[in-house]
Amino acid sequence: MSSPGADEIGATSISRRVWNMGALGVLRKLWQIYAETVLPLEQKSFYEHFCAPPISLEEFEARPQVLLLGQYSTGKTSMVKWLTESESNYFDVRPQPSTDKFMAVVHGDEEGIIHGNAAACLPQLPYQGLSKFGTDFLGSFQALVLPSEILRDITFIDTPGVLSGSKQRIGRDYDFAKISAWMADRADLVLLTFDAHKLDISDEFQQVMEVLRPHAGKVRCVLNKADQIDASNLVRVYGALLWNVGKVFQTPEVARVFVSSFWNEPYRFQDHVTLFEEDKAAVVKELQSLPHTALLRKINNLTARVRRVRTHVIVVGYLRSRTLLSGWSDECIPQARDGERERESSHFGSRRECPSLEPGGEREGGEAPNPADPLRERVPLLRGGAIVLTGKNAPTTCLPRRGPPGGHSREQSRRGSAALLLHFVAGGIRGYLKGRHRT
Repeated sequence: MSSPGADEIGATSISRRVWNMGALGVLRKLWQIYAETVLPLEQKSFYEHFCAPPISLEEFEARPQVLLLGQYSTGKTSMVKWLTESESNYFDVRPQPSTDKFMAVVHGDEEGIIHGNAAACLPQLPYQGLSKFGTDFLGSFQALVLPSEILRDITFIDTPGVLSGSKQRIGRDYDFAKISAWMADRADLVLLTFDAHKLDISDEFQQVMEVLRPHAGKVRCVLNKADQIDASNLVRVYGALLWNVGKVFQTPEVARVFVSSFWNEPYRFQDHVTLFEEDKAAVVKELQSLPHTALLRKINNLTARVRRVRTHVIVVGYLRSRTLLSGWSDECIPQARDGERERESSHFGSRRECPSLEPGGEREGGEAPNPADPLRERVPLLRGGAIVLTGKNAPTTCLPRRGPPGGHSREQSRRGSAALLLHFVAGGIRGYLKGRHRT
């Protein structure tokens, strides 16, 4: 089958948005607030270096995405075929490992394939952020355009099967767990697929599941090929799956498990046909609900990001004020810990919102900050001035006053905290403090 060129598909085929005019207006207004108020603060405080890159307009307006992860031959591609009701030749389904690329399945008027480097450039697709993983990964990424009805509202991301052992990963030019973390952060639903005959979890798949812990609320497990097992053994397999998943996620809530065979072939064992059909219908119902709740999820995610940036700005400003006169030294570590309670009562609504200064923080995707980099280089803000927010939410930079620790006045801090305010750089700073403390 010949594939149209990326330019042709990008210009004429890919449908970009699922939102009605009312929802689209809300999204664009939110984006305007973020771009004019929050983004300048992220740039001035170098938020990207410690936590997450800026949100692009394409990502913000993207239709809901469903990420499928699992070990090889667990039925991920077959499930996408079943959901899209497509028999495209681009779906490679075989008993052995067959899908060797990350593949985004998107809606368009005509079937075709868009290779990774082109897909990361098209404004109709929300994958510009994948460019940071380099051309090696983009060579293992592609977008499949299909005229399927369900794709008008949802985008599926099919992934290569996770292999066992280190030898199979030597030739891979990218970090599978980091890519999975990036996609899971932007997905609205994550489906972990398991083969009912192979419940063992490989080391790499365990790493992938561990990076999903922050997103446990949107993870669902799929016990596929369940019709190939008789009734008595299916009960044991189901219990073993819950046990294995619970050990990795370490959450008090049990992940929802859909049990069935997600294809159009007849069932081999008929003991649990009713259960299989009910879980198939439950999967479809949950997918159909995603577009109706996507707007609320985006508002919630943006609000959480604002709180993370707020925390980041406060921590950076606090460290800047403590190092203004004497410069950075190991004495700043106990000083920062002594001031933790003061910062908690002055700036944060709860203790959990106040980042601990104990070592062990990590960046997005599990990448730890490099402790060898000087803090003045990692956070140029520390040598320039502390960020404060005015009552009108306008970001400004001012030098802290000489005098009591804390730099600017508490009234300024409170007025700034009442503005729009922001989340998380604690991981990067904790990692840096850990490195400085050990040297």
